[in-house]
Amino acid sequence: MISASDSGSEPRDRTVWVWIAVVTVVAVMAISLWASNRTRRSGESTVRAKHILVSFSPNDLGDRANALDEITTLRRRIEAGESFAKLAREYSDDTSSAARGGDLGYYGKGQFEAAFEEYVWSAPIGELSDIIQTKYGFHLIVVTDRYLSEVDKYEIDLEDKALSEQKASEGGETAPETP
Repeated sequence: MISASDSGSEPRDRTVWVWIAVVTVVAVMAISLWASNRTRRSGESTVRAKHILVSFSPNDLGDRANALDEITTLRRRIEAGESFAKLAREYSDDTSSAARGGDLGYYGKGQFEAAFEEYVWSAPIGELSDIIQTKYGFHLIVVTDRYLSEVDKYEIDLEDKALSEQKASEGGETAPETP
């Protein structure tokens, strides 16, 4: 019987391959983290929301009434404590987001239909919307995250100051001066 030491060959050192695998895994993880947060690094305002869509035929009043009943029932169930994600998977007509519990991911401004857009940019984080109608049907929406760029924050501040000055002037008071 010939052993490995008798044949003149030395055992192979696989340490190099283990380190290459470790470095590869770390690199893939770093790239994944970067890709998942790249919308925030762009300096643009982004919003993340989840929704349940119940669609209906706009020409069929009966279909619209059934869809409204269904979305109303879903809203009551969520308010009663049922899982939004579970109900989205089961009932949402938006098949791409339904598989993710209704999660739409991150979007920039101007990428939704008007009523949907208005809600996601103004609603408190985590609050369930009233029923919102778009051309796609009825929606229940929860905003899960929002990032405002510095420009958008500044515009909101200007609007708030203008509104407070307008209210003060309508009330006969003088508006407070800003530095």
